[in-house]
Amino acid sequence: MAHELRVCRSRRWLLGSAASALLIGGHPRLTRVCAQEPSERPSVKLTRIESAARALGIAVPTAGAARSARLLPEQQDAYNELMPRLVNLIDRANASGSVGTDIAQQADDLLAVIHAAEHGGKAEDPARRAPASFEAVRGEYRTLFDSCQIDPQKRPNAEENANLLQLYKSRYDKVGKALGIPWYFIGAIHCLEAGFRFVTHLHNGDPLAQRTVHVPRGQPVVWNPPSDWESSAEDALKAYANQQDWSLEHLLYRWEGYNGWGYHGRINSPYLWSFSNHYTAGKYVKDGVFDAHFVSSQCGTAVMLKVLMERGEAVP
Repeated sequence: MAHELRVCRSRRWLLGSAASALLIGGHPRLTRVCAQEPSERPSVKLTRIESAARALGIAVPTAGAARSARLLPEQQDAYNELMPRLVNLIDRANASGSVGTDIAQQADDLLAVIHAAEHGGKAEDPARRAPASFEAVRGEYRTLFDSCQIDPQKRPNAEENANLLQLYKSRYDKVGKALGIPWYFIGAIHCLEAGFRFVTHLHNGDPLAQRTVHVPRGQPVVWNPPSDWESSAEDALKAYANQQDWSLEHLLYRWEGYNGWGYHGRINSPYLWSFSNHYTAGKYVKDGVFDAHFVSSQCGTAVMLKVLMERGEAVP
């Protein structure tokens, strides 16, 4: 618990300082957000944006806010609490037309900042390499998934992630059908790499306005900036195109490979197992930089898959 509180406090400082603008490459819009009211907690900022949305007649769901209000301040500011509310607000503001443009922009600015603080980087480590073969770890993935139990306290957050996956299913399916990839494989990556933002590259969450600057750098070589999410996503997934076997074990193996093999043999990857009994702490907070005490506030892909399977939405 002490580690969680330390991490939450450091995240609050990061989100409320100009340091976050440097972390994400000095993006001008995000610099503006960080410069405004630096002491304001992210959850308070979100509540203020939601109030402004209601004043404009934009319907804002209250369930997430009501639950958040019952939590401790550091829990209210956690990424897993704020991200779904922001994604829903952006979606509703955009659907309202020009009246919601500024609300959508404010919400997206805030989501970009909190995602940059939480996302971390690729799990790269020269001392840790990919398994010798898929067959060598097939049984390990099956055992972990069969024994995976979703943390009851995180279950509502996992359900919200699954709701968002289903909300954008048609977009994921469009890319997936062109490549022969299940929509939920793409959606779970989009959640972790981009926080469900369609203005970033699926490769790693860098802005679509330019090629990626983080690992993998300089991608995609061919696409149509600044808003061509689909072709960028196809580029990010080209290594998985037209694979015949999308069994459960292959899904988990490919998800871990997408993020990197730095966790393998060290801890169970939070990219897969966060919010479950198979993960406690530890995360690559930057490309190739591991922090043993950082507790991920992102829902793991295996946990999202488990929820979708319970709903009959995924059948690997």
